[in-house]
Amino acid sequence: MADKVRYYLEQTLPELEDLQKKNIFTKLEIASITRRRTDFEHRIQGRGANLLDFLKYAEFEMNLDLLRKKRIQRLGGNGEVGASVSTWSGQQRIFFIFERATRKFKGDISLWMQYISYTRQQKARHLLNKILKNVLRLHPTKPELWVLAAECELRENANRKAARNLILRGLKFNANSKQLTDAYEKLEEDVRRAVDELVTKKKQETEIDETDDESDAIDHESGAEPSDDGEGEEEVE
Repeated sequence: MADKVRYYLEQTLPELEDLQKKNIFTKLEIASITRRRTDFEHRIQGRGANLLDFLKYAEFEMNLDLLRKKRIQRLGGNGEVGASVSTWSGQQRIFFIFERATRKFKGDISLWMQYISYTRQQKARHLLNKILKNVLRLHPTKPELWVLAAECELRENANRKAARNLILRGLKFNANSKQLTDAYEKLEEDVRRAVDELVTKKKQETEIDETDDESDAIDHESGAEPSDDGEGEEEVE
């Protein structure tokens, strides 16, 4: 276990050196961060590790990454002070903690929900799709997961067809699920509403174009033609 802990901590050295070099964290703060990570790693890799240990570790890293971003804004004014190894390492570590947690506690649905929620917040779509695929494979009889996956397809990828297919697949495993049936009806209603709005918009655009064409034709027909017979012109001697 000690070798594993040492290995994971060694992976964080480039990030910590970068944070200190950028003056985001002091040397004493870096030492404190290392101690906390060492403690968390020993906990989650011990025989008595529980889910709460993983969640506290993830929470610590989330708070640390939030503090890093606040200090960067204060130092640089707007955003990151030059992207480097520490820019994304915090986010990747949080993903890794959740990944290890879900491997150990596969049956905990609330854990998967938290993992999915954080991934959506970070807009990591590729990873989100992978997580959803894994959790649906492990828990096909959980209607709420199919509904969540369909919602992600709809909100994150704007893919109504994929969302519909997910709900239909979910119904194959959960034929009597009211939650899935309601979700399917709501999705179909949303699709019908979107189609109606599109048809109405196209119809209005067509009517406006036709009105403009008629107006141009009337202006053309009523326009005064110049006189050719010279009437009304003053005679010039």
